[in-house]
Amino acid sequence: MNRPLRILQIAPRIPWPPNDGGAIGVYNITRSLARRGHRIDFATFGAGKEQFGELAVYCNPVVVKHDTTTRTGTLLANLFSSLPYTISKYQTDAMSARLRALCREEEYDVVHVDHIHMAPYGAMVKREFGLPYVLREHNFETTIYQRFGEQQKNTLLRGYMRMQTARLRRFEGEQLDEVDVCAAITEQDAERIREASPCAMDIIPAGVDLDRHVVLDRALEGEDRLCILGSQAWEPNQDAARWFLDTIWPRIREARPDVQLTIAGSDPPAWLTARQDEQVRVPGFVDDLSALLTETTVLCVPLRIGGGMRVKLLEYFAAGKAVVSTRVGAEGNFARHDEHILHADDPEDFARAVISLLEDTTRRRALGDAGRRLAEERYSWDAIAAQFEKAYHDAIAARETH
Repeated sequence: MNRPLRILQIAPRIPWPPNDGGAIGVYNITRSLARRGHRIDFATFGAGKEQFGELAVYCNPVVVKHDTTTRTGTLLANLFSSLPYTISKYQTDAMSARLRALCREEEYDVVHVDHIHMAPYGAMVKREFGLPYVLREHNFETTIYQRFGEQQKNTLLRGYMRMQTARLRRFEGEQLDEVDVCAAITEQDAERIREASPCAMDIIPAGVDLDRHVVLDRALEGEDRLCILGSQAWEPNQDAARWFLDTIWPRIREARPDVQLTIAGSDPPAWLTARQDEQVRVPGFVDDLSALLTETTVLCVPLRIGGGMRVKLLEYFAAGKAVVSTRVGAEGNFARHDEHILHADDPEDFARAVISLLEDTTRRRALGDAGRRLAEERYSWDAIAAQFEKAYHDAIAARETH
């Protein structure tokens, strides 16, 4: 490692607690960089520094109070904006002013921006203060909006999403042109980014905390217990749950009448909680995921909309669990079908894959063992932090040549 760096990190929200994919990714890279000796000022939106929790051990919290809640009125007002709504709600003079003050007070080596939503701030401090600029693209957002729009049956919503996708594609390309290094999370996202911009590119995957996520006690594994995990505040997770319940679940129940399903994650909508019965449980946010994962026989990832990499999937691998996923859900990692995971993209194939694992303990455990080995070999956070250090020094070198 080179000398410790002074890093200005900018993110759209406080990644604490780290209980969803986006928060897990941001929290762990901040923690890993701090453990490697770097000093980080972490600028974000929130109510106050007390929300940082354990993350405050690893960085200096800088909080700007600003409401980023999606509201009907602001959605309608956005019809007259050139920016997509998912971007415009994060743009505020208060954040710009706070970042300018920080850059006048401190001598930073590099600015690290998490998510395209905050990219205008990275471009601003690069332009005004000459800071080398690294953007972490956790997803290629245009892809998510395009896929979401394609799934809509409502004509008005489909048209609205088409308009938002066009705005986002233009915005994402313009912002990528400003970066010194873009850190994509998958090869698939990197290809999409290359189509949008000729910016310098590194591919740095998500990671998993191998000390926290250990192989679970298989003697305590339940029989015929399925689980879908993910915050229901994210629309693609709602789409996944609905698709699974409507098209896949009936096939599995027919073959395995005693099967149980848990759909866990924060903010379940009313329609989802209404689907509960003696075999379907929707508990909302779960404090002790290890207990839930321990009793689960097969984990299901029925995502049809998405980009980037599912951090939860890496946690399932680290825990030694068998997983069935769509290819969209498994996109971007090194897992191979029938070695680490089973892929299935239509309801009949998905149900068949789940049923086969419920029936075959040996195969289920072989997939789990292979997944754990994959997590150990490819996805430790310390190794990923080292890749970010390289990206920072590449960005610094790029600025020095200008």
